[in-house]
Amino acid sequence: MIKAVIFDLDGTLLDTLEDLANACNYALEVCGFKIHNVNDYKRFVGSGRYKLIERIVPAEYKNSEEVINKVLGLFDEYYGKHMMDMTKPYPGIVNMLEELKKNNIKLAVVSNKPHEFAESVVKKYFGETFDIAYGQRPNHPVKPDPKTVYEVIEYLGVNKDECIYVGDSDVDVNTAKNANVKAVGVSWGFRGTGELKEAGADYIIYTPQEIEKVMK
Repeated sequence: MIKAVIFDLDGTLLDTLEDLANACNYALEVCGFKIHNVNDYKRFVGSGRYKLIERIVPAEYKNSEEVINKVLGLFDEYYGKHMMDMTKPYPGIVNMLEELKKNNIKLAVVSNKPHEFAESVVKKYFGETFDIAYGQRPNHPVKPDPKTVYEVIEYLGVNKDECIYVGDSDVDVNTAKNANVKAVGVSWGFRGTGELKEAGADYIIYTPQEIEKVMK
């Protein structure tokens, strides 16, 4: 029986795409680089902040730490002020979380979003709903490394077979597999069901309420 659900954040619980794209494009513009369409960011995000910036800078600068760090600093400055301009929970998410809480399911977030940003948006949109929420912290590996999932499982006091990991990308599926927990993919996120199926998700759900099907 499932006693805990660990969620990815961006593209799973929250639609953060426009705010992320705006922050990235601001940083690119300041540096005189070409910007990208908002939808292009669906394939840029998901592997942590440094990798995001590496993916959006022009090809000739992808190996330049100096350029990447400059764009990264500009991104952080802008995103820190504007990360809640357009961001919102996906339809049905809040009700789904409330139902899980009513059923005494423990809830957590493990995200590749920088920890300070992840904490802020989780608090803003979900209050005290989650038992614990981790973004990417200094000296901690990004997903799909399972280290943070292991930390959360230990904190929650559950076994791996009592836990599922829910996300919208192959990174999330691989995180679950690396942690030896069931992988649940969501169709409404940034990447779509094709990527989730190819990565080997154990389940794919098409509405938040369908999570009940994988809780038994």
